[in-house]
Amino acid sequence: MPSSILLCCFCFLLIYSFSTPSTATVLSSETDRLALLAIKSQLHDPLGVTSSWNNSVPLCLWTSVSCDCRHQKVTELDLRNQSIGGNLSPFIGNLSFLRTIHLDDNFYGDIPNEVGLLFRLEILTLAKN
Repeated sequence: MPSSILLCCFCFLLIYSFSTPSTATVLSSETDRLALLAIKSQLHDPLGVTSSWNNSVPLCLWTSVSCDCRHQKVTELDLRNQSIGGNLSPFIGNLSFLRTIHLDDNFYGDIPNEVGLLFRLEILTLAKN
């Protein structure tokens, strides 16, 4: 009887470990969440495009943000033509899975050097900035 209880507990733990995000995944997506909130803090967003960027909405459901389903990491930031003003924060460099950034017709100032740290970056559009 005790061995069957032990087996049930083991099975439960095994199922639980596959059904919940790992600590590494949660911490990893937390880095992206904090980076996007830091980026948002330096923007002037009259249309409220970044209004979903808050603690009550899961990161991968934020407007203009796309994620990798497996890792829950930000892979695309699409803020083109949103009347957003401000400088792009150096915290953009913390979005380590970012492959695409569309910033057309929004920002002013310099592109932070941290964009150069985004080794997965394939597409960066900056027209009319």
